[in-house]
Amino acid sequence: MKQKIAIVGAGIIGMSAARVLQRAGADVIVYDPEEPGAICSFGNAGNIAIDHVRPLSRLDVLATVPRMLMDPLAPLCLKPAGLPAAWPWLWRAAVASRPSQVQRGTAGLAALLGAARAAWDDEIKLSGLEDLFRTEGALVVYEQPASLTATAADAQILRDHGVRVDMLSADRINQLVPGLARPAAGGRFYPDAAHTIDPRGIVTRLAERFVAEGGTIRRERVTGFLQADGRVAGIQTPVRAETVGAVVLASGLASRPLAEQLGARTPIGGERGYHVVLQNGPALDLSVTFAERGFIATPMRMGVRLAGTVELGAGTDPDWRRAEALLHHMRTLYGRDDLAEASRWTGDRPTLPDYLPMLGASPKARNAIFAFGHQHIGLTLAAVTGRLVRDLVLERPVALDLSACRTDRFGRL
Repeated sequence: MKQKIAIVGAGIIGMSAARVLQRAGADVIVYDPEEPGAICSFGNAGNIAIDHVRPLSRLDVLATVPRMLMDPLAPLCLKPAGLPAAWPWLWRAAVASRPSQVQRGTAGLAALLGAARAAWDDEIKLSGLEDLFRTEGALVVYEQPASLTATAADAQILRDHGVRVDMLSADRINQLVPGLARPAAGGRFYPDAAHTIDPRGIVTRLAERFVAEGGTIRRERVTGFLQADGRVAGIQTPVRAETVGAVVLASGLASRPLAEQLGARTPIGGERGYHVVLQNGPALDLSVTFAERGFIATPMRMGVRLAGTVELGAGTDPDWRRAEALLHHMRTLYGRDDLAEASRWTGDRPTLPDYLPMLGASPKARNAIFAFGHQHIGLTLAAVTGRLVRDLVLERPVALDLSACRTDRFGRL
């Protein structure tokens, strides 16, 4: 008889894991009160960001925080009203910025990201996603020569961890990104990067294929677990208790109370991000990050999407000035006051203070696998996470060293 696996969360991580486990012969049921891909998977930047190997909790990043907090258009915003609640997370992030921990985190992320593109290439073929991806690479543009020069060491770190980086001249950047009113000083090109033209569409397609091939999706919230002899024996929702052979926890920010039931201290926080879709954006063939301004422009089927910013200590209501700042930056870069907004969105990225996901068996139940906390790179790591989850659930050898992502690294409960 097939092993019954419950996956908690129908975002990009959960649905990727569901597809991989399904192909391995498991009977998979996905639980989520929302439609597949309705939360962060809907609004991300759409970039397969294979270059994000360095955790953002670093001393060089922390050194820029005071200046950014003084600039209303900066990519980081800290809400004073939310500071008391955010303080424990901020303190842990500061602790995680120690060089030894950053080095360990970089190695952990580099291992995951090094396998990310190949995993996506396989999933694209197996789930029929070819029309949703573009593989032209990705650009990072620098406006100031000093900014470009200051990143030379960072580029070498990326190369040391297997990331292909091409340094491009100002002339070449301005050819690839025509129409800039503020010509670039130079930039980087990542030939192995890619982007999607429809982030939500990926999750929808995965869900459709999953159901068509015998999987089940239930619009129910998992509230707890039945545990016995160091294992999860079943899951509970408001309408049922169901026996399962294993459970995968992949529900982003909503994972915290469930992870804590399973013995892990889980200081996950919500980094609020925003996007704006342009109704008349410039012609772009690939995703472009404007480094000093801290945002990315990605060509999608619905228009050019501008995404970025980090808002910490956010309240219940969105601060749409953060989205309007993205539009302001794009108008300034292109000298076009006519650029207009077609839609806007906000959502909270599930981020642990060290910027590494929790990926592995829970401290209290060896058949409960955690797969959450992917911060800015959930889309990038979804396919490789699905493969790792499969091997963890089926107790197969795991190809990568996941010690940096262990589920008890913040303590046990």
